[in-house]
Amino acid sequence: MVTVGSAAGPALVGRETQRTAILAAYERARTRRPVTVLVSGEAGIGKSRLVAAVTRDLPGAPLVLAGGCLELGAEGAPYVPFVAVVRELVRRLGPDRVRALLAPAGSALGDWLPELGPAPRRYGRTRLLEEMLALISRVSEAAPVVLVVEDLHWADASSRELFAYLARNLAGCAVLLIGTVRTGELAAGHPNRRLLAELGRGGDVVRLALEPLEHEHVAEFLAALDGRPPDPSRSARIHRRSGGNPLFVEVLRDADEAAADDLKTLLLDRISGLPGPALEVMESLAVAGAELTDELLHEITTMPEESLATVLNDLVGRELVVAGQAGYAVRHDLIREAVYASLLPTRQRRMHARYAGALASRAPDGAALAEHWAAAGEFARALPVAWRAAERAGRQNAYDEQLHLLDLVLARWTQVADPSHLIGADRAAVLEQAAAAAFAAGKSAVGIAHCTAALDLLDAAVDPHRVARLLGLRGRMQNRTDGGGASDLERAITLVPPGGSDASDALRSRLLSALGFVGVVAHHPDKVRHHADEALRLAERLDDDRLRAPALLVVAQLDGAAGELESARSTFGEARRIAEAVGDEHTFLTTFQWEADVIEASGRYAQAADMAHAGQQAAERLGQARSRGSMLAAARASPLTFLGRWDEALVVVQDALTEDPPPLYAAYLWLAAADIARCRGETGRFETLLRQLTEFARHTLGATEAKAALALQRIAWALDQGDPGLADRILGEYLTPPPAWPPHHLLRLAVLGARVQRARRTSAPRNRQVAHQTTERLADLDRMVAGVQSATPTLTAYRVTFHATATSAGLPAWGRAAAAWRDLGNRYETAAVLTDAASTALATNNRPGARSRLREAHAIATDLGAEPLLARINDLIDRGRLGDAATAPARNVFDLTPRELDVLRLLARGRSNPQIAEDLFITTNTVATHVTRILTKLGVATRTEAASRAHQAGLFDTRRH
Repeated sequence: MVTVGSAAGPALVGRETQRTAILAAYERARTRRPVTVLVSGEAGIGKSRLVAAVTRDLPGAPLVLAGGCLELGAEGAPYVPFVAVVRELVRRLGPDRVRALLAPAGSALGDWLPELGPAPRRYGRTRLLEEMLALISRVSEAAPVVLVVEDLHWADASSRELFAYLARNLAGCAVLLIGTVRTGELAAGHPNRRLLAELGRGGDVVRLALEPLEHEHVAEFLAALDGRPPDPSRSARIHRRSGGNPLFVEVLRDADEAAADDLKTLLLDRISGLPGPALEVMESLAVAGAELTDELLHEITTMPEESLATVLNDLVGRELVVAGQAGYAVRHDLIREAVYASLLPTRQRRMHARYAGALASRAPDGAALAEHWAAAGEFARALPVAWRAAERAGRQNAYDEQLHLLDLVLARWTQVADPSHLIGADRAAVLEQAAAAAFAAGKSAVGIAHCTAALDLLDAAVDPHRVARLLGLRGRMQNRTDGGGASDLERAITLVPPGGSDASDALRSRLLSALGFVGVVAHHPDKVRHHADEALRLAERLDDDRLRAPALLVVAQLDGAAGELESARSTFGEARRIAEAVGDEHTFLTTFQWEADVIEASGRYAQAADMAHAGQQAAERLGQARSRGSMLAAARASPLTFLGRWDEALVVVQDALTEDPPPLYAAYLWLAAADIARCRGETGRFETLLRQLTEFARHTLGATEAKAALALQRIAWALDQGDPGLADRILGEYLTPPPAWPPHHLLRLAVLGARVQRARRTSAPRNRQVAHQTTERLADLDRMVAGVQSATPTLTAYRVTFHATATSAGLPAWGRAAAAWRDLGNRYETAAVLTDAASTALATNNRPGARSRLREAHAIATDLGAEPLLARINDLIDRGRLGDAATAPARNVFDLTPRELDVLRLLARGRSNPQIAEDLFITTNTVATHVTRILTKLGVATRTEAASRAHQAGLFDTRRH
């Protein structure tokens, strides 16, 4: 809906549907069912006008609180719109009433507004989010709250996180959360685009996309603006030229026929004729990019107060400036952008310097001040402000903004004289802070670069602890990137020997835990147990929970890998509790992931999926859905796949992939999807995923587990495609020497390898060279299986399956394998093993045994949609004459029986009698009898003539299905 007229009496045209939707959302919110409304559309389409018009007339006297995101400084100033919201709340309720709603021991919101009391010196990243949630919820107990955040397309990372946090976690309170976002402003993959995509997955979210006005609405709009009935020809012309954009309609309303069709040019034409003082005020407001008070404007423009008031009244009357509660702002961002773009570079710098000079006494440590000094080219003034603002952002856990400000310092470091003296720190210290901020923000590639640059400036002999911290940090980020990082951590530990000061021992404990973490990820439990034990001993001696939690995490995982499930789960629980209490989110979330892995290895797939799901929910609550949440999604998809809940697993994978996760985490998600696509025979989908995974592996160091899973998929795919030779060549790449893979991947490789050898023997039953090669291969695989010491139900199932596949132990061995997978609830493996068992039963003429196994396998494969396995099952049913139609009469002019048709088909392929016997599970003598009858019935003397006659008669087209 478009608003026209004064702020006191807006008229509404053309947006009735959207108006009704917002009103309905508000009514739901009034009943303590919070709702989020997202209003999107192109610049000038009327998003802000719609929201303002609707919220001013809401029933029930709601408390409407609004804040906007800024274009300039959006990356460096955290929580900008929410600071405005809290400031407005303090203005409306008074500081005493707001303080009474906050924690009595001090609120993190005191970092925003000093009148709310001193903030704690240190607090966890989620405390500020939780306090804002609690504040809004408590305020809504007295009256409904409508919280409006404008221009989400410019939201800083912290504001984006807080908006999403409120949208997901507001519950049982009368709150309507509204966000406006300009479409077309965000590049693909931009985090704010991901924000808009993810919001719909939690809570009640209403999306309203504003389209251009229709002709009739443009006419109505013009009539309201002009105060007279519309001129049809004029309204049609303006509608055509404006494209139905309301702001364009307004500008064209007063333009002549020769006016440009470009909106920015039209806006400039409207401004260029302003008197000098008015133009200066417009420029000041455009450069500030924020609402300015009379006092600030007076200081920037140096105009007398009376003259300034006159100019402001004139600009408000021209609808170029709007007056708010706290000051004045350019009426629309497009107008502000047009004014700013029209300024010559020297004028821009001069105006930024003026504004920065006025801000300096009011917000000396603000990110906005640093940005404006930088835009003015005053880098010597910008650097110390940015350094202080970065420290403040770090204290607020606004790590993206902290990193941006530190990067500003680094970018301008060489453009000022003696920068170290200016900020009170050397370049290495700035790089060290930037690396830590990048680690906390989940930007590992940036953090690794900063660590490396800092290490180049330092000498380990002079400052070993500082170098050790940087090596440890780089190692942890390298591990996040590709699973590596061990060498950095090992070197770091050598720089911090035991028996030093408490600070030294604390650093050593952190490094030992980190190396233990890397060792666990790389599946080297034997190499890291002593690291974890020493890290825990140091943590206990120092009585430091921040050290205790990560050490316990590694210990728990090692216990789980050793099969000590109950001990592992207890320790995981303790690590999780401590990590949450001290705000160690990385350890906290990892406990869910690793415990889910341990539970899965024990064969409790449903419990593992539930644990990973709980971790996903925790990651989303903590604003880490993209990073840690995506890895937890992979940990959840794996047990769901084993349970045969493939569609559910694919939803989990797809949801996580929409978050654009880091490459390593994306690879695990692709692997889960690829496994299901292969089992379902979705060739195109599987090959696409295989290409993506191959590209990832080609450009990634480390990532051993992901690469192992990729190798398994390649082998299985070659086998599925009927190419056991290719499958064996791939297998051979990983057997000499055996790979350092996780135990479950090693045993799955063994099972696949054994199946490959069976397929090779079947395809060449009389080839002695192949027989010799497969025997050697099976011996290698048997040694590899014997080298796996771990014992879990899943590993046991793989072992007995390998034994049944690799030996001639017969149906009892296959029975044990099927029972093992059935007990675990792994439906696909159960069906695959039953199919192999049925093949063995047919080879021994145990037709009832084959029929019962295939019946169960067929039901599972059909339910899963596992088409390749189903085709194999149907082929066995067909070749073994086990189907209901096995006794159906032959349907051909030669009166061939179904079994004779089967023999003829193989005969036509050039197969010998022994080969036909092996394929059809009958004796060679029986084949010879069938061949004699076939030649007689076809009236031919040779096998070649029989094949030719069969093709001519189209016998193979009439095969019974």
